Amino acid sequence: MNKYSSFAHTTIGANHIQRNICCQDSSMAINNEDFVFAAVADGHGSPHYLRTERGSKFAVECAFDCVSEFLECLKDAEEVMDDQKQRDKLLDQLWRSIVSRWHSRCEADYEQEPFTPEEYDRIPDEYGFYRDIYMSGDFISAYGTTLTFIAATEEFAFCGQIGDGKCVTIDSKGIACDPVPDDPRCFDNITTSLCQEDAVLSARFVYFPKDCFPPALFIGTDGVQNSYWDIEQLHGFYRGLALTIAEYGMTEGVQQLAAFLPEMTRKGSGDDVSVAGIVDLESLKAASEALKSAVSYIGADTPAEPVPQEETDGKNE
Repeated sequence: MNKYSSFAHTTIGANHIQRNICCQDSSMAINNEDFVFAAVADGHGSPHYLRTERGSKFAVECAFDCVSEFLECLKDAEEVMDDQKQRDKLLDQLWRSIVSRWHSRCEADYEQEPFTPEEYDRIPDEYGFYRDIYMSGDFISAYGTTLTFIAATEEFAFCGQIGDGKCVTIDSKGIACDPVPDDPRCFDNITTSLCQEDAVLSARFVYFPKDCFPPALFIGTDGVQNSYWDIEQLHGFYRGLALTIAEYGMTEGVQQLAAFLPEMTRKGSGDDVSVAGIVDLESLKAASEALKSAVSYIGADTPAEPVPQEETDGKNE
């Protein structure tokens, strides 16, 4: 697809490096002939989520596979997405397929490699009941993760999300917006998750018809959001990213993002940080002057001071 391009980048958190904890975020960007795709997933930080980093990797992979199949079935029938009732039904079916496939991937991983004594030993005594749950055969929580993904064709685009993190659009005037409704069950270090029993009911979607797709659509895990004191600062970061891509192109823009994210996590949340997006580069270039004015006015394109540690240490469903 010539009109849109996607990117994704993940950086391990500064606190994870200090504590010798693996990166629990995953991200993916695919540019196909018929559609582009981007996703981020954030594994849960508490130590009783034994394989959360695998869960986040499975999440972005399953989302891509299911979206690919979904869009293949829609070929020559894109008009059904214009009907809200049909669209809602189709997106619900897509989400159910993602959840089901993710469960299957986690189950296959566990069957091939059951939890080891060393993994069980990582569970703190205060969470000892999880050890009992896992040993009883109910192991899916160990893979818990959030997931946010976006896909775009020439005719439409959509974003799906479970859990925390943020989707941000930048329009041709440099105005930032959060199109995906917030989930009131996500607060502090509590989030909804693919591992929950009601995961098939917990997705939030936003749909963009052909004429309403913004020049830039970004998604990020909560390590990004928590690096800023408020939503205006977060919007300032994404405006700055959009302007960088507009001025330097996708390759150089993403390289600059990759160089900046370690500084973001060091000065900000300390958590793993993942940013992905889908960009209409020509439209973004046309909006560069508006973006310059917006970035100059807001003046918030660098991380805030570090968030207090207790707010970012671990995550629970």
